[in-house]
Amino acid sequence: SLLKELEPTLQVVQTPLDGRMVSPWLLTTRWHEHMAGKDIQQLCSLVALPKNEDAFIPGLRDAVEAYYEEAITLLDKTGELVLQRLNSPDPTKSGISNTPFHKHLHKATMKQYILPVVALLAMLIRQEYMGKPFSGSNHRLMDLLAVLRIDDPKGRDTIDLIHELLFEVWTTAWTPQEDREIVDPTERCLALLTLKQDGSFKDPHEVTKPIAMFEYCMRLTFLQEIHHRLHSDPGSDELEHCMDLESFFVEKTRYTFSHLRSLQHRASSLAYDTMSLPQVWWTDTKTWKTMLYRGEEVGFADLCKVFQETEAKLVQIWEEGILMGQDIRVEHDKIADDLVNKDVGYSFLSDARNPRLTRRDGLLRRFLQDQDAFSHFAMIREGKIIWNRSGLQAWLRSYAELQSLLLLRAQMLSGAPSRGTELTAMTYRNTQTRPTRNLVVLGKHLSLLCQYLKMTALTGKDKLIPHALDAITSDILVQDLALARPFAEVAAKACFPEKPEVVDLYRNHVFVNYDRLFDSKDLSAIMTKHSLPILNFGLTINSWRHIQTAWKRKLGCAVEDIIEMDREDNVEALQAGHNRSTENRVYGISVEALAGAAEDVLPAYLNASMDWQRHCQVPLSGQSTSYKKARLAPPPPPNPPPAPA
Repeated sequence: SLLKELEPTLQVVQTPLDGRMVSPWLLTTRWHEHMAGKDIQQLCSLVALPKNEDAFIPGLRDAVEAYYEEAITLLDKTGELVLQRLNSPDPTKSGISNTPFHKHLHKATMKQYILPVVALLAMLIRQEYMGKPFSGSNHRLMDLLAVLRIDDPKGRDTIDLIHELLFEVWTTAWTPQEDREIVDPTERCLALLTLKQDGSFKDPHEVTKPIAMFEYCMRLTFLQEIHHRLHSDPGSDELEHCMDLESFFVEKTRYTFSHLRSLQHRASSLAYDTMSLPQVWWTDTKTWKTMLYRGEEVGFADLCKVFQETEAKLVQIWEEGILMGQDIRVEHDKIADDLVNKDVGYSFLSDARNPRLTRRDGLLRRFLQDQDAFSHFAMIREGKIIWNRSGLQAWLRSYAELQSLLLLRAQMLSGAPSRGTELTAMTYRNTQTRPTRNLVVLGKHLSLLCQYLKMTALTGKDKLIPHALDAITSDILVQDLALARPFAEVAAKACFPEKPEVVDLYRNHVFVNYDRLFDSKDLSAIMTKHSLPILNFGLTINSWRHIQTAWKRKLGCAVEDIIEMDREDNVEALQAGHNRSTENRVYGISVEALAGAAEDVLPAYLNASMDWQRHCQVPLSGQSTSYKKARLAPPPPPNPPPAPA
């Protein structure tokens, strides 16, 4: 009975009287004070994202998405200087940015960026519907609700209403009131989005992302307003309209954007300066073979078993699911690759110095000549080949499984883990818009040049770092691209005649997931699928980054020393009037854009990959041998861990 009496107390946000019991982040935002004594479930429900079939607010997400899709189309119709100003949050301090405001590299990113705005509008509609006075009240919110219920959520009336409401919220100078309510609706929504079901608030590093989403969407809304004013007055100048609105999207003003930027600075500072407790705890401090990751025991021997299992599965799918029992192989002992060739379509597979690889119709011919294989995929009718789509689709699904295993091993066995967004979008040959392919041969090492897309989006510059693939993955990937990929292109063309973009995926990308590219969620799911039965918990991209980084440091195969090699000055560089980093970046390079590294540093990246492979007891990169021979060779002995300092 005593516990039941306490339940109402536990269901509201608590405010400690002692400031020492409050985190630095809440001390600066005071969000816990504004929400003190209020029901947690009711607060969280205010910003719950409504589904499109929601009976109360139907189609809101579709409406917001349509609004911002329209805004993004305006980017191509806007002058560069206007876009540069939109992308300059603090022009007084930093000047006007040279990088114009631009759309995201990944189309799916925008679907995530609109979610805080959906939550904001949903919160305002719910508060307006309740009939109680609140900051941000507007009768037009009920007009929006009515239009969503009876009209097309993507219609003109809906889009105009959304713009009107958002523009008013983000151009109002919200002033604090005597009551404890958070006056600015956007900040109120942000605070509720970071409120957890147990009454606690998210840490600062988890707040920076929704703030960045709000900022991006706000810029698009102001871009919409610029073009609305141009439409109303065709003879006016868009730059003048931009200057009129500038106080709404820069720092150190009275408006929402400025306040969000202030919160962002504070959250970032706390996130950088606050040391978090370790996620990894070593249970073996002599050989470093076992650890606890967030309380889950992980053994290095079990990790090696995961690699053995995926190796066996990879070979099985290749021989049975892809080759379908055909005894065919493209022999290669040395692969020529012109690393600085930017020609569209070029890769080592098209290089005339690799004649065995340039003839890529071997498996297709074998399937057409073998009666059993041909009957599985096609038939002859009136002198023409009629493809069996169900047979081709089944083969493409097996091919997608092969691709998933290659992707998994590229992520887990090529050294430091890549970011999922970059790894899943790699190309194996130059394209018109991406002249630097991601799959190259460095000496004898088949390597992936991992591009940091987030840095590309922020700075407009590519940063490419090589990762050497292990011998099994290397050989099967070469065999795949030389033999199976041409047949996959034919199959995709037959299965998706109305989707030429699918064929382009097979023609250009390293990893393809049936009719689309893999994404980060796919990669995490693949890692979980193959690690869960052995480790008793599922690895994901995030957990793997923590676990592998901890092991690399202890086993002496981390790449931090490589970066230091590039930073150290030497006599020759100083004699030439510049430092070592400048010399490596500018002078005498043999490969372009590889993280600014010179030719003496690049092998260190490959060695880092091989050191990790050696510890994992898989065949090392750079062997130029068949996967069958590589599997028969004894595993390489691991290097001894470095002596403690």
